[in-house]
Amino acid sequence: MTSRVLRAIACHRRRSSVAALGGAVSIVVIALAGMAVAKSFTLRVARNVHVTNTPTKAFRVKAVDTHEAVAVGPSGFAVYTFQGETTHHLICQKTSNAKTNCWAFWPPVSPSSGGAVSKQSGIGGKLGTFKNHGVTQLTLNGQPLYYFTPDITAKNKHQALGDELKTFGSIWHIVKASGSSSAAAQPAPMQTTSTQTSTQTSTQTSTNPYPNGWG
Repeated sequence: MTSRVLRAIACHRRRSSVAALGGAVSIVVIALAGMAVAKSFTLRVARNVHVTNTPTKAFRVKAVDTHEAVAVGPSGFAVYTFQGETTHHLICQKTSNAKTNCWAFWPPVSPSSGGAVSKQSGIGGKLGTFKNHGVTQLTLNGQPLYYFTPDITAKNKHQALGDELKTFGSIWHIVKASGSSSAAAQPAPMQTTSTQTSTQTSTQTSTNPYPNGWG
């Protein structure tokens, strides 16, 4: 009888230990998930980037071919604003129609929801965020920020192809930064801003300017 009781106690202790371990693992997983959600986002300065719209010249409003400092996301790709667009007047629309889906070619710059956003010195303006079709999108001086899909698919972080293009009803502008190529190895100090803005959706759609692919 005694041995049965001891075995039962030992078995109960093992189950309790496993349960406790499982609970501890769950807590760690939840904590890591929370850290991932709250991960900070920094807009950085990339210097001596080749900014050119020659490969996309069919849609440009003026020729651009220069090397300069520009703002880039954490992955290293340039970011752009859309002329005339604000958080209360959205021109670049996400749609289910390939002919009008602006986001297919200009995906929003999206920091982790709830995380702080910051920028390196050399990038002028005030950062903010707002919800756009359920996505947290970064803004600069109230203008939503976007990447350009051909920049990403080209996998060349030293080149940006979307400046001064007219597509989806307006003109795209790369976000420029101050600084020279000689300072490329010097990390710029950070300026941190954390803001949250809500907005309405809005206005206009345009036909996909790349019906047969870009370029």
